[in-house]
Amino acid sequence: MTLAFKTLSLASIALLFSLSSCKKDTKEPEPSPAPNPTPSYTVPTTYTFSNADFSSSSQRIAMLGEITTYLRSTHTTTAATQPTLSAQKLKNMYANAASAFNDAALNASGLQLKDKTGNAFSFITELEAAFDEAEPASLFSAANPTTTTASNGVKGKLVSPSRAILVNAQGFEYKELAEKGIMGAVFYFQAMSLLNNISGFDNSTAVNNITAQEKAWDEAFGYFGVPVSFPTSTVGLKNWGSYCNSVNSAIGSNTLIMNAFLKGRAAISNKDNTARDEAKAVVVATWEKVAAAKCISYLKGAKNNLSDAATLHHNLSEAYGFVTGFRYNAQKTISDADIMTLLNYLGTNLYQLNSANLDLAISKLETVFALNAALIP
Repeated sequence: MTLAFKTLSLASIALLFSLSSCKKDTKEPEPSPAPNPTPSYTVPTTYTFSNADFSSSSQRIAMLGEITTYLRSTHTTTAATQPTLSAQKLKNMYANAASAFNDAALNASGLQLKDKTGNAFSFITELEAAFDEAEPASLFSAANPTTTTASNGVKGKLVSPSRAILVNAQGFEYKELAEKGIMGAVFYFQAMSLLNNISGFDNSTAVNNITAQEKAWDEAFGYFGVPVSFPTSTVGLKNWGSYCNSVNSAIGSNTLIMNAFLKGRAAISNKDNTARDEAKAVVVATWEKVAAAKCISYLKGAKNNLSDAATLHHNLSEAYGFVTGFRYNAQKTISDADIMTLLNYLGTNLYQLNSANLDLAISKLETVFALNAALIP
């Protein structure tokens, strides 16, 4: 074999290896992922599903309505006399006992607020203690219905030209202790528990034409307190629904949360678990953001009414209720530490408020929820 042939052979072999290597390193293009299939079902524009049932939630909202109306009966600024509250009547309404409601249908419903209360933070004990206090506070104030009878350490009535409220010895409004407390410990707690655990409800067997999963989603929707055609219609908004509408201009909450409620319910009925979970995440996050935005609104109201005791204490009581309500969501955005920080800013005695803490509380909520307080009415 000649030297030239050897050299040529070696070159050929090297070229062969080079070509082989190049071919080996060349990868076939990755196939494009298949796009998410377009749902084969229609998501309605109103919550008018043929088998929807949120009657139990609506009835509990009506129960709270009667409780707050009864507590508010002491808030007159002009009457010569005012009612004296009955602690037992308040407790009976809370537990739906002794036919305490004006609406006979509520008395006969077999439903109550007390047994649906998330009691991890001893709210039942605190609420019933507040009812016990409210009776003598109203009795004392009834003698002077248009005059301030409350002060630091003394329960009674705070009166201003714009409003009158009944407060405990630390200046917290009894109506808000009940209303915001039940909105958090019952309505929000129940809705978040249902939604966060929605996948655990059976969705294969229908009882009375509705599956357990559909029913759970409906109940959560009912606790939000909006009409089936919300936000096109805002007639009859209750509690959470009313607050959602009031901050909609700032956070765009109305359409966002309603579309998610509709999408999730349609997904459940069509066994589309992916769409259901996407919708659930939107509802949970938006609902919490509504609470944060409304809390900011009341803190701003407190800042603007530092010299009006009745309005100041009303706004602070509202804000305090929203902060405590955050605790009733197991999948909340805000941390327990930040909740405690906010509660410390407000303190346990509203007569001893450090007004500078209002700005700190607003700033904390802005940071946690990516909100702009200047935009919130």
